[in-house]
Amino acid sequence: MKLIKSLSAIVCIVSLLAGSALAAEKSAEKKEGTCCEKAKAEGKECTHKCCVAAHKDGKSCEKCNPNKEDMKKDDKKAADKKADAK
Repeated sequence: MKLIKSLSAIVCIVSLLAGSALAAEKSAEKKEGTCCEKAKAEGKECTHKCCVAAHKDGKSCEKCNPNKEDMKKDDKKAADKKADAK
C-alpha cells in the first residue's frame, strides 16, 4: 500500500514539474514575437499571404497574431507621434 501511495505522489510531482516546464517554454516562444513583429523589427513588412491580405484591410491577421500584437505596436507608435507633434 505504501508503494502505491509513493508512486502516486511521484507521478503527481513529475506531472506538475512537466506542466510548469511546458508553460515556461510556451512563454519563451511568445517573447520571440509573431511573424509581423519580427518583420517590423527588421524594418520590413510581413510576407505571409494571410498577413498581407489583413494589412491591406487595415486589420491584424488573427491566425498569426491572435491577440493583435502587431496592431498594438502600430497604435502605440501613432500615439507617440501625436504626442511628439504637440
